Amino acid sequence: MEDVKEVSLPERGYIGMAITSVFASHEPKRVEQLQKLFISRRFEIKGMVDAEHYVCPSFVCEQLFTYLFCMEVDQLDVVPDGMIGFRIPAQRYATVRAAGTDPYDLLHGYLRAKGLQNNKRGLALEKYNVHKPAWPDEVDVYIPLLGSG
Repeated sequence: MEDVKEVSLPERGYIGMAITSVFASHEPKRVEQLQKLFISRRFEIKGMVDAEHYVCPSFVCEQLFTYLFCMEVDQLDVVPDGMIGFRIPAQRYATVRAAGTDPYDLLHGYLRAKGLQNNKRGLALEKYNVHKPAWPDEVDVYIPLLGSG
């Protein structure tokens, strides 16, 4: 658990593509198809902060699973057709890059050990390198924390 850090991220803007499915019958193939489409269209997005990385916010509840492929942007003025633009407010996160193990298991174990809670109204984030998106070894995962910490 020593690899887990707590960080504060400022408000950020994102433009990207989303997929929502029923949690009980989630189809990873649909997510893979959206990823390929997003990667092929990402240069339509104006004002990218970092063209080398994309961010995947996600929201999960017992009924639905929503996953997005996004580029961080410095403005939301122009959103390409078929995409959405939104802001994520400043938030504290627990974060880790975990080689060979599930980063979510590590993060939730860290939260339990520290007596912290996941902000279930926030979005978890996965930050991928466009050219090396290997899960989980090359991915930074962030879970939003409840409270100011």
